[in-house]
Amino acid sequence: MSNFSIISRPIGTVQNFVLRRNDGAEFEILSGYGGGLNAWRVPVSSKPLDLLFGYREGDDIFKMGPDTNAGCRLTPYPGRTAYAQFTWNGSTYKLINNVSWAPHALHGFLQNQEWKFESFESDSESCTAVFTCDWPGAFAGFPFPFRATNTIVFTGETVTMTSSVKNTGKKDMPYSEGWHPYFMLGEKIDGLTLTLPKTNLALLDSADLPTGNFKEDTRFVGGRKIGDEFINDCFCLADQSGEAHVQLESDHFALDIWQKAGNEQYNAIQMYTPPDRMSIAIEPMTSEPDALNHHRGLIVIPPSEEKTFTFGFKFRVK
Repeated sequence: MSNFSIISRPIGTVQNFVLRRNDGAEFEILSGYGGGLNAWRVPVSSKPLDLLFGYREGDDIFKMGPDTNAGCRLTPYPGRTAYAQFTWNGSTYKLINNVSWAPHALHGFLQNQEWKFESFESDSESCTAVFTCDWPGAFAGFPFPFRATNTIVFTGETVTMTSSVKNTGKKDMPYSEGWHPYFMLGEKIDGLTLTLPKTNLALLDSADLPTGNFKEDTRFVGGRKIGDEFINDCFCLADQSGEAHVQLESDHFALDIWQKAGNEQYNAIQMYTPPDRMSIAIEPMTSEPDALNHHRGLIVIPPSEEKTFTFGFKFRVK
C-alpha cells in the first residue's frame, strides 16, 4: 500500500508537481521552470513547516527567478563563466551575458527551461519521480547536445536527488554542474547554527572570478551561529571522498544537507545569504565557478556516456 501520491499544482501558468505523503508532508518540483526544488513542507505539531524558499505565486517566478534561480539545477556550468566565453580544444565559444550586474554568463541553460515529467512510483516508505530536459546543442555558444535527468526520492523527512547527464552528441563535452536550493527553518538565519566540513575557500579577483588560490576556512568547522555574517563564497572540500555534510540548526529543528564527493562528483559548496536573512543557499557543485575556463574539476563526457551525481537533505525535530 502506498502512502504517497503526485498531484499537479500549477503556480500561475507554470507547471508544478507536488509529491505528497498522506499526513501532508509535501515536496514541490517546479517542472515548468528549471525543474526547481520549489518547496518542502513537513508537518510539525499539525502545522506545515516550510524548509525551502521558492516561488509561491505565478508573478514571483518571472520577477524573482532570473536573480534567485531558486532550487534550479545548474548545468552545464554552475556559477559564473568569465566574460561569457570559454575556450575548449582550441575553439572559443561565446555565451550570453545573462545578468545585469556583471559581464559574465551565469548558471547554464536549463535553469528556466521546462522539464518533462517521465514517471512516478511509490510504496509505503517513499516515492520516486523522474524528470528530463534536453539541450539540443543548436546554440553556437555550447554546441554539445545532452539529456539531463533528475530523479527525486521523497520520504517526507528526507529527499535524495540523483542527477544524471548523457552526452547525446558526437564530440567530447566539457561539463560541470550544481544545484541552487535555499534552505530555511522558519526564522532569520542569524540565530541558526551552521556547521561545515573542513574546506578551502576559493579566493576571487576583482571580477568575482576564482583566482586558483585557496585558503583554509575554519569559520564554521565545529559549528557556530551565522549571526550577521554575509556569505557569498565557494568552499572546496578538503576531503574529496565519501559524503560531505552541512548542518543547519535552530533550537528546535535540524537539517542535514549532504552531497556525494569524490572523483567527478560534488566537491564544492557554494553558499549565499540573501538580504532578507530568511534563508541560506547551500549549493552542491562539482567545482568552484568558471570551470569551463580554468578546468579545475572540469568533467569531460565522451559521446553516448553518462555521469551521475547525488545529494540530499534530512529534517529532524531535536
